[in-house]
Amino acid sequence: MAIGISPLVDFAFKLVLGNPEHSGITIHFLNSILVGQPRITHVKFQNPFLDKESDDDKLSVLDILATDEHGRQLNIEMQTSLPAGMSQRLTYYVSALYAGQLSEGQRYSGLRPAISICVLSQAMFSASPALHLDFRLREMSTNLALTDDLQIHLLQLNIFR
Repeated sequence: MAIGISPLVDFAFKLVLGNPEHSGITIHFLNSILVGQPRITHVKFQNPFLDKESDDDKLSVLDILATDEHGRQLNIEMQTSLPAGMSQRLTYYVSALYAGQLSEGQRYSGLRPAISICVLSQAMFSASPALHLDFRLREMSTNLALTDDLQIHLLQLNIFR
């Protein structure tokens, strides 16, 4: 029996994908997006508040923050609207997760990938008919990879309409 609650509603989205009691749903979702990458068998849900270093720093609250057994930081977001600066916001979140891993004296080689997955109820890139868009750091003319440590995945759900 359908209860009429859309999984796109923030509360329902977090209840489905951010529930430690049902982490298998989250793991399946992540593996379906991160095809070709190390498979996830375990996630640990983290505090979604990105710490402020000083009073005038921006407070960022993610929808769902998890870490997998490979040490990757995984941010899962739901957006039913496209506010101004959405590209910058997604870049800020994934960069903050990446940069926040190191403390003084630690080596850069210890950094683990930071991955943001944003489920969009409307197209952010209407020129692309793709459901899944995968953004990484690449050289433009040769598609040579600098790193896969920063990833932003967009799921444009409007493609199903």
